[in-house]
Amino acid sequence: MSTLFDEAIRSAASRVIAAAADAGLRVATVETVTGGLLAAALTETPGASKVFEKGFVLYHSDAKATGLGADPGLAATHGAVSAPVTAALAEGLREHSGADVGVAVTGYAGPTGGNDRDPVGTVYLAGFRRGGTAAGERSVFGGDRLAVRLAAVQAALTRLAELIDQERVDR
Repeated sequence: MSTLFDEAIRSAASRVIAAAADAGLRVATVETVTGGLLAAALTETPGASKVFEKGFVLYHSDAKATGLGADPGLAATHGAVSAPVTAALAEGLREHSGADVGVAVTGYAGPTGGNDRDPVGTVYLAGFRRGGTAAGERSVFGGDRLAVRLAAVQAALTRLAELIDQERVDR
């Protein structure tokens, strides 16, 4: 079978889909830096249509700053790639989907972009779950553009698995 992703990403996506199906949960995503790769990884998994509700790709900096109802003042103050904007995107995803869990991912894949505080390779994740809130996280990944994007997909899949586990416990 041909595939876009390596075994680690395929396995992580399969675990997310299986866990969500077992728990009766729906999943949604909003992506900037990964440009739809996260949704592609999830939907490459057989059975994804039972749990993956929708994914948004917001790529232009204006879309990142205002997408899904994010306050443009957050991007003006903190930058379009920042913890507050990523959290706002996750909250917007919660409001614009019927999903039980979801994750937002932003970042700088390179070769340009980034700044002194957040160099190329910086990725922010923020999630939501219906039964509670989820804290965001910041990571800095090495490698070229593709390596950063794939590392962000892997991190987002890990975050989704954690959110599904937390939601299952709280139900």
